[in-house]
Amino acid sequence: MDLPGAAGKERIGGFSPDLERIVSLAPDLVVASRDGTDRAAFERVRALGFPVVVTGGTTLEGIFGDITAVGGALGAEGSAKELVASLRGRLGRARERIAHSSRRRALPSVLILIWPDPPVVAGPASFLGDLLRQAGIPNAAGEAGEWPRVSFETLARWDPGLIVRPETRENAEAFRQAFGANPLWKLVPAAREGRVVSIPGNWLERPGPRLIDALEALADRIGTSLP
Repeated sequence: MDLPGAAGKERIGGFSPDLERIVSLAPDLVVASRDGTDRAAFERVRALGFPVVVTGGTTLEGIFGDITAVGGALGAEGSAKELVASLRGRLGRARERIAHSSRRRALPSVLILIWPDPPVVAGPASFLGDLLRQAGIPNAAGEAGEWPRVSFETLARWDPGLIVRPETRENAEAFRQAFGANPLWKLVPAAREGRVVSIPGNWLERPGPRLIDALEALADRIGTSLP
């Protein structure tokens, strides 16, 4: 799922961007992700004299701070504050819906599976772990750190009530093969029984405003999965 506003815009690459193309575009501002962009690349851009804002929020509050910082660098402080206020409001309403569901029945523990083989999950120290915590959703990964690679035996021991995974063009085949052909996933009841929720990767994997879209989608699923 691509950003609608990005249609027709020139691409400059991924983790290691094309520096020559960036220079040719002569941007007024470069926004880089601390974890999603090669550090040497954005330091080189900065050395060339372009203003650079580096985002690196690992919690919801940190992400809201990144939004405010980018808005300030763009001269759009008011719009950034309005966006953060809107996101906070949506977060609060999602929390209320999830709390309402929890009063009907204990919430399922959720495992956010970033990659299926070898399994990589969102631990409590990641921004997705903070999203679950802020929403009052139990994280099946317990105290596993930030982005741990775990064994199938560990996944079976954690026994998540629900598996949430990002859905992208790039990972579709990997997940299909893992859940369909790898017998080790049969060790995990949620995978074996089809208790798997797919959420667009651009919502789930990026520490930005659309995390709240991911949370709302998850709140919908939790609400409909309880009697």
